[in-house]
Amino acid sequence: YLPQEGLSFVRRSLLEECRSVFDGLLAIEQEMARLESAMATAAGAEAEAIAERYGGIQHEYNVRGGYALEARIASVLAGLGFPAGDWERPCELFSGGWQMRIALAKLLLAQPDVLLLDEPTNHLDLEARNWLEEFLAAYPHACILVSHDRYFLDAVTTRTVEIARAKITAYAGNYSYYRKEKQAREEQILAAWKNQNDKRQQLEAFINKFRYTATKAKQVQSRIKELEKIERIEIPLEEPTPHFTFPQPPPSGRTVVEVSGLSMRYGKKRVLEDVNFTIDRGDRIALV
Repeated sequence: YLPQEGLSFVRRSLLEECRSVFDGLLAIEQEMARLESAMATAAGAEAEAIAERYGGIQHEYNVRGGYALEARIASVLAGLGFPAGDWERPCELFSGGWQMRIALAKLLLAQPDVLLLDEPTNHLDLEARNWLEEFLAAYPHACILVSHDRYFLDAVTTRTVEIARAKITAYAGNYSYYRKEKQAREEQILAAWKNQNDKRQQLEAFINKFRYTATKAKQVQSRIKELEKIERIEIPLEEPTPHFTFPQPPPSGRTVVEVSGLSMRYGKKRVLEDVNFTIDRGDRIALV
């Protein structure tokens, strides 16, 4: 539902794009406005019929959350970091990352019975990510989520599904629970495999020892049948771990980067102003 490329919007403002999610409610709004105009000039039985019709659709509008519509949209847009000054801005003027936020906003506003999200935090800053975490934790319907952010998964999910080795395994907990439970399961499987292996070796040793002893023939046959009935336990294979090798770069000078009085603007929007910093050899830099 959230494509990484090829996203496009009809020529509408951000607010209009979000309101378009609620086509049914907007149709009721238009009908209510039409009936209000009609009631202004109607009289008698016609006015009563219009009033009755208006009361019915107004009740439906209220039940479906029509009067809270603007507040819902404002809450989601603010949560995802859209300033109020951008709500009337045409969607096509937003950058690709912000257009992804618009698509996410529409999806959250639609509130489907099953919400499918693939890496929803990729285009979010820390504040928007934290807001989304709270939103999904309180989401009233099912949500299936794929994410590399284990802290986000821990805060949002209550069930984890692992797809590995051509099998699907479900765990009744969040990501941390899954890791702990998976290790415990694998330890149990390994212990059961060792016990089964010992049992098989005992049976095979008895069979090989007394295979040609007439007095033990019945016991040998019994152990052969027992051996055939054993369902082999497969121990989990070790998951492949990627390894990276980076060539050692030539040594730099002591001062790698020195910045003084850096400023950056997009038109009138000031992003950086009079920034000063130095990066020395061996420093570690993180961008959050």
